[in-house]
Amino acid sequence: MKTLVLCDRESSTYRALDLRSLLRMTVMETGSEVKIVDLIGDEINPCLGCFHCWVKTPGLCIQTNDCANTVAAQEIQSDAVIFLSKMSYGAYSYDIKSFLDRSIPNISSFFEMVHGEIRHKMRYKRFPNMITIGYGESTAEERKTFISLAERNALNMRPQKHFVYTVENTEEANEVMQSLKNALLSGVRV
Repeated sequence: MKTLVLCDRESSTYRALDLRSLLRMTVMETGSEVKIVDLIGDEINPCLGCFHCWVKTPGLCIQTNDCANTVAAQEIQSDAVIFLSKMSYGAYSYDIKSFLDRSIPNISSFFEMVHGEIRHKMRYKRFPNMITIGYGESTAEERKTFISLAERNALNMRPQKHFVYTVENTEEANEVMQSLKNALLSGVRV
C-alpha cells in the first residue's frame, strides 16, 4: 500500500509536537510505503481559473513551474492520501488550501447526481482513500466546521473511505495515531 502524506509547514513544530514524524512513524508501523510532501503555499501558484485542466489539457494544470502537477499525480497513484493541516478558523491552512485549489485537474468538469446531490464526475476509475487531520487550538464550532469541510471535500473526490480527525494536544495526537493505526491494521484500507 502506498500512502501520500501532505503536510503544511507548521506540522513538525506544533506545540513541540512533531506531528509530521509521528504520522510517518504510525503509517510505517502498518507496513505501508510512505511518501511525505511538505507543501509551502507561497511556492504553489494560485489557480488561474482558466479551466484548461478540464478542457484543453485534461488532468493537467497548464502551470508547470511549481509542484502542483507532480503532487496531484502522486495523489492519484496512491492508495491513501493524508492531509495534515493546521485548522484556521475551521478551514485548512494556507499551505494545504493552496494545493487543494490546484488539485482540481483530478476531478472532471462534468457533473452527475450522487445520493441526491450534484457531484463532479470522476476523472479516474478510483480516488485514493482520504484521511484529513486538522490540528491546532480551536473552538468546538471551528472543529465542527473543519470536519464538515473535510467531509464535503472528500465527497467530491469520492474515495471509498474517508476519515477526519482533529488534534489539539499530545493526548489527542496519541489517540488519533492509535485510531489510525488500528484501522490500518484491522484491514480497513484507509
